[in-house]
Amino acid sequence: MFEIGNTLREARLRRGLDIAECEIGTKIRAKYLRAMEDEHFDLLPSPAYVRGFLRTYAQYLGLDGQLMNDEYESRFLAGDGGGEHESRRPRTRGGRAAPRPGRPAPPRTGRTGGRAPARGPRGGGRRTESQLLWLAIGGVMSVAVLVWMGVGDPSPPTPTIAATPTTPLQAVPPAAAADLDTPEAPEKLAITLTGEDGFGAYVEVRGRDARGPQVFAGTLSDGESKTFRVERSLWVRTYNADGLQVRIKKGAPRQLTGGTGDFLITRTKVTRLPTDGTGG
Repeated sequence: MFEIGNTLREARLRRGLDIAECEIGTKIRAKYLRAMEDEHFDLLPSPAYVRGFLRTYAQYLGLDGQLMNDEYESRFLAGDGGGEHESRRPRTRGGRAAPRPGRPAPPRTGRTGGRAPARGPRGGGRRTESQLLWLAIGGVMSVAVLVWMGVGDPSPPTPTIAATPTTPLQAVPPAAAADLDTPEAPEKLAITLTGEDGFGAYVEVRGRDARGPQVFAGTLSDGESKTFRVERSLWVRTYNADGLQVRIKKGAPRQLTGGTGDFLITRTKVTRLPTDGTGG
C-alpha cells in the first residue's frame, strides 16, 4: 500500500514540472490535478472520471496507471462494490427460525385446526419499482449536471432502466481523460541556438527564466544547432556569447556578443540580463 497523492507529487517534482505544465501536457484541469495529489477524490465528478484521470496523470509522469487505479479502488471503493452478506436468521422464543426477509411466513394453524387467514402483499414490488425509477432519474440528473459543468461529451448516452428488477443499472462509461474540457495548449515558440565563431559555445538552457527547469546543458560546436520549443520564453547562460547565434521561429539569425552572460529570449526579442542572473 502506498499514498497515491504523495507518489504523484514526488514524481512531478522529480521532473521539475509545475501544475500548469502538467495541465497542458495531460489536458486535465489544474484543480483536478491538485485534488488527486491531495487525495481529495470527492472533488472529482465521479469514480469513473477518477480512474481515467489517475491513469492519464500517472502515465504522463512515467508511473504505472493501472497500479494507481488498483490502489484507488482498494482504498476508496472497497466498501462500495461488494454485495451485502446475508444476516443470521433470528429465532423465536419457541426455538424455530424466523422466516427469511422477502419470503412469506408459513400458515399458522389455530386451536380448531383451521389455517390463519392469508395476508395480502405488502407492496414490496411497488417499492422496488419506485427505487429503480428514482435511480434512473438520479442518473439522468447527474449527466445533466456534468454537461452543464462542461465536463465530458455534450451528448452522452442516456442510461437505461433494466428490464427486470434483479438487473442493476449500467453506469455510463466516461470519455477519454485526454478529451475532457481543458483549454487547448498555445502554439509552442521555436528557438534555435547555433554554435559559431569557429569554437561554438557552452550553454545552459532553462524554460521560462533562471528558476525554470533545465532542459539542456552542453557545448554547441561550430555549426551545430539545437532547437527548443517553449511556451513563452527561454533562459540561456553562455560563457562565450560571441560563439552563439539565436534564431526565433523562422526569423533572421541574431549574433550574441559580450562574452559570459545570461539572456532571456522571447517571441520578439533577445534581452541580456543583469549579472545576478535572476531573469525576468
